[in-house]
Amino acid sequence: MGNLKFDIDDTCVKCGACAEDCPVQCITEGTTKFIIGKGCISCGDCYSICPVGAVQMHKLLKDTTGLK
Repeated sequence: MGNLKFDIDDTCVKCGACAEDCPVQCITEGTTKFIIGKGCISCGDCYSICPVGAVQMHKLLKDTTGLK
């Protein structure tokens, strides 16, 4: 799933299920929601376990220009 990016939106209820399930422990508690950090390996565990659907999945577009 390396071509996917995950983030947590404002519907997060801060239950902590995503953070507990993260295999690389890159999800931390923020002020109003949990936050997925740079260590994310795009495994999708957080997406699958979130009880309220607050974890959003975004497909990364392939860069064809050579610029990043």
